[in-house]
Amino acid sequence: MGHDCNLELLRFVGESFYGERWQSLLASDLGVSDRAVRYWLPAANQCPEDLGARLLAVVERKKDNLCGLAATVKVRLSRADRTRP
Repeated sequence: MGHDCNLELLRFVGESFYGERWQSLLASDLGVSDRAVRYWLPAANQCPEDLGARLLAVVERKKDNLCGLAATVKVRLSRADRTRP
C-alpha cells in the first residue's frame, strides 16, 4: 500500500471516528502530535511507512473497546429487564 493510500486511510479513519475535528483526537490515538498529522496531510511523501499498520491498530483497539461496551450494555439491560415488575 502506498503512502497516498495511507493518507486516504488517515483521513477516512479520523473522520469516521471523530467527524470534522478528527486530527487532534486521532493524533492522540496514534501517539503523535496533532502537528505531525497536519504535516502528513499535504506531504504524502513525509508520512511514516507504518502509518497503515498504526491506523489498523487504532481501529482494532476501538473495536475491542466497543465490543466491551456492547457486552456491558447487554448485561445492564438484562438486569433491568429482570427487575421490572
